[in-house]
Amino acid sequence: MKSFFSGKLRRLPVVLMWLLTAGLLTTACKKDNETTTDYTTVDDAAIKKYLADNAITTAQKQPSGLYYIPVTTNAAAPKPTANQIVSILYTGKLLNGTVFDATSQRDNTPLSFILGVNRIIPGLEEGISLMHKGDKAVFLIPSGLAYGPSGAAPSIPANAVISFEVELTDINTSFAVPDDNLIVRYLAKNNITTAQKQTSGLYFVPTVSNPTGVPAAAGKTISVLYTGKLLNGTVFDATKANNVPFTFVVGAMPKQVIPGFDEGISLMRKGEKATLLIPSALAYGASGSGSIPANAVITFDVEVVDVK
Repeated sequence: MKSFFSGKLRRLPVVLMWLLTAGLLTTACKKDNETTTDYTTVDDAAIKKYLADNAITTAQKQPSGLYYIPVTTNAAAPKPTANQIVSILYTGKLLNGTVFDATSQRDNTPLSFILGVNRIIPGLEEGISLMHKGDKAVFLIPSGLAYGPSGAAPSIPANAVISFEVELTDINTSFAVPDDNLIVRYLAKNNITTAQKQTSGLYFVPTVSNPTGVPAAAGKTISVLYTGKLLNGTVFDATKANNVPFTFVVGAMPKQVIPGFDEGISLMRKGEKATLLIPSALAYGASGSGSIPANAVITFDVEVVDVK
């Protein structure tokens, strides 16, 4: 199995994003031969009927056609701006009430992404830009600002008006805070109390200690067995399948492995085992790698089998 360490030698800047969901928030692509019909009037009529049927009188129509319904407003709090990292809880529905995606389906873990880089549907991005930190709101999004004539099979039909119930939980300038929040949630959920947070943001969880073992110091050639996982438990790479150790030089310049792995191994000795919880900036950053999404926190179960 090809190691995921190959070609990932430097810390990657946070400049792009890829949502950790199945892609339901991402912008749908229009096929080259797809004819386009303007559903603006039809969609607006459907939204007005929805508002009337549900006795909603607080909807604020935007010039784009989006309807913004404030639920909880914290006017003294900041609003997000382009290129900031926003974290949201959300429930996406069709107008008939069918839920097609929700953070509640994933342990109510907030979704974090960069605002203003056109990687989510326009109506959701516009709605979030109208919110303050801590606000809750409902967006009624016409199809032209959602998934248009392509829809998003199998849940969202073509030319569907959709709604999002959204809570803006946080605004940050990097993924450091949302990544740390994810790691803290993971530790609590798994009842892990021995994690040691490093100044870099890496969390080191010792599982087997060997105080007399040779330290994996900078310049040493290290042989390790490892299993790499996403926080949801999905394995993306492992040496333990064939039990052939992976070898690299700790602290090499340029680095031979991702920064979080290099740092974590440097805290160990020969014969020790540990789990490394690595924030995205110390892993594969905004680019991701294969089955690793962009800006993903990852874990490694590691064993140092030799130090030379």
